[in-house]
Amino acid sequence: MQNNEFEAKVKGRLLKFPSVDGMSELEMSTVVGQVEEKIDEIEEKLNIHDSSKLAILAAYDFAVKLYHLKQRSETNREADTKKIEELVEKLARTLEE
Repeated sequence: MQNNEFEAKVKGRLLKFPSVDGMSELEMSTVVGQVEEKIDEIEEKLNIHDSSKLAILAAYDFAVKLYHLKQRSETNREADTKKIEELVEKLARTLEE
């Protein structure tokens, strides 16, 4: 096994995953575990047993969550920027007095 990948089982299949800079093997294994949990959840909820469909639906679920996190991050950034601008204006007015 090369240094730039690690192995983990998903649904009983041993797969090689690319390593991620800044993440330990334990952290990457945790992420793989989350993927398997999501696949299990979808399989049980929708009674789908096709591994390709399950993988696509799990990827879709994670992409939706990522989209929402990006939206929330942007909203928070805009709110933070507005608050900073308000504080700068208030500080400037206070210093002028």
